Amino acid sequence: MYDPTDVRAWSGSVHFLANSLRDQGMDLDVIAPLLKNRLLFRKAVNRMRTMAVPGTFLPAERTHSMARRFAREIGDRFRRGSGTAVLSPGSIPVALLDPSIPHAFFTDATFAGLLDEYPELEGYDERAISEGHELEEQALKGSARIFYTSHWAARSAVTRYGADPARIRVLPFGPNLDLLPDRDEVMRSLERRGMDHCELLFVGVTWERKGGPFAVQVADRLNARGIPTRLTVVGCTPPAPLPDHVRVVPFIAKDTSEGQLRLIGMMLDAHFLIMPSQAECFGIVYAEASAMGLPSLARDTGGVGDAVHDGANGRLFPPDATPEEYAAAVEQLLSDPDRYRELAERSRLEHETRLNWPATARAMRDELSTLL
Repeated sequence: MYDPTDVRAWSGSVHFLANSLRDQGMDLDVIAPLLKNRLLFRKAVNRMRTMAVPGTFLPAERTHSMARRFAREIGDRFRRGSGTAVLSPGSIPVALLDPSIPHAFFTDATFAGLLDEYPELEGYDERAISEGHELEEQALKGSARIFYTSHWAARSAVTRYGADPARIRVLPFGPNLDLLPDRDEVMRSLERRGMDHCELLFVGVTWERKGGPFAVQVADRLNARGIPTRLTVVGCTPPAPLPDHVRVVPFIAKDTSEGQLRLIGMMLDAHFLIMPSQAECFGIVYAEASAMGLPSLARDTGGVGDAVHDGANGRLFPPDATPEEYAAAVEQLLSDPDRYRELAERSRLEHETRLNWPATARAMRDELSTLL
């Protein structure tokens, strides 16, 4: 489904993973995009269905008919090529793949996990849910290796679908940025972060789900505590009115050098990334923040706990934590510059040791080599 030559596909994750696998010496034969026109047609049909019956829809690709077509196209192109195994970004393309073809998939959630985490998916009708579960189970049974970005997703595969834990590996996303600063530049940025004020950065397209209103409340509480605080919102336009201490940058093109440099500059200048998502499978922006030595403030939901380790690259709060509790944690860190710097340096270390694409690609290469 996703085209690794398209830096916008799956927020860029397929593109960066494919490039990193090549850097690790793997020869990739890309089979993409799969059935693009048919997927666009089905999405159009679903839009009309939603207009006719508000609140209901069918997933464009998570059906037996689409899975069969995916499997047929992958199988035909695999046999014509020189590959020895198939790696899919997502479970559905390989759910009904010929079992004689060794295959694996990489994703951030199970279908059951998505249904549990995202209330908007309650609009799936019964047939869509039934087919989605059946296809997920087939993909898990047939795949020699299953790569998830979090232990939350891995647990769901085992407990909800009976997947074999021995075939599951947890490998995180890295930052989807080409122009990452080196360690020296990050350390210099820490010297510029004065502790007499607070710069919060929110990056997200979906304002409500990513916890934007909550982030505004945290900024309000910090200002009420006497800490001059500004919240910069990137990626969306929140509904008005907004407090004067909220700045909005509606869009930054991450697929351009200019856009990346602008976002990186904002991250290097901020004290904290704040994204207290109500629902999240992982959160690539947490990995990007870590690369900048920028601690994250996050809610422990879905797979976020594998992106943000509490006390290592930020603070991971219980789902029921209040804006006042977030503000208190921020004030505590800003009042102790050495402790804040230690957290920022550890955030960068998390990037260097764990939250990066080369590390994920190396581990994936080693696992896939056992299938060849």
